[in-house]
Amino acid sequence: MELDLPSASADPAFRRIPPHLLDGFVAHDLPRGCLFATPGDLRNQVLIIESGRLRVYLAGENRELSLSFLEPGDIYTTHTPTYVEAVVTTRVWLMETVAFARKLASDPSVTPVMMRVLGRLLVNAVNLIEDLAFREVPARLARFLTGMAERRGRPLDGGIWLLPLDLGTEDIASLLGSTRQTVSSLLNQWEREGILQRQGRRVFYIYQLDTLRRLGTPI
Repeated sequence: MELDLPSASADPAFRRIPPHLLDGFVAHDLPRGCLFATPGDLRNQVLIIESGRLRVYLAGENRELSLSFLEPGDIYTTHTPTYVEAVVTTRVWLMETVAFARKLASDPSVTPVMMRVLGRLLVNAVNLIEDLAFREVPARLARFLTGMAERRGRPLDGGIWLLPLDLGTEDIASLLGSTRQTVSSLLNQWEREGILQRQGRRVFYIYQLDTLRRLGTPI
């Protein structure tokens, strides 16, 4: 379904994008599970996420490896050798890459937003390569949780950190190049040891952030 204006419930991160940046974009709703782009796709488009979440990943015959989860306000292009999937119902704004290139040349304010997302994807890819080459899964998971706590977490009394993290165990495993069973087993072990506690799907309480830092440090 095509829309003319951002919805009233658009995510705040999307609403921070300058309105003129959307000139020329057309909005579409993607259902959960929609495979929006593939490496062989002939479409060449730039997208901005209004709401929801997209997963960017690589896929082989028997394995998938997530590079990033794109969130509201992020910009991405389908002109990459990756798969892009809507993991929840997602609203995106689309523009042909050629038209976006003209917009980029005429409007310098677009460049910092684009570079922020591409920079994060590059950092994620480099970290993933480093982790797969030099770290075992416990260290990868500890480093992932430490990084997310430092970026998104909120300190509470007593050295506890509240970490909102709307990712399932399978999502985390895919980001770490591991399996759901391995990640789940480690989280359960760390809960028993009092390092952290997971409350439902969306929230972690981290009681020993320094312990996670130590677990994630060795190479």
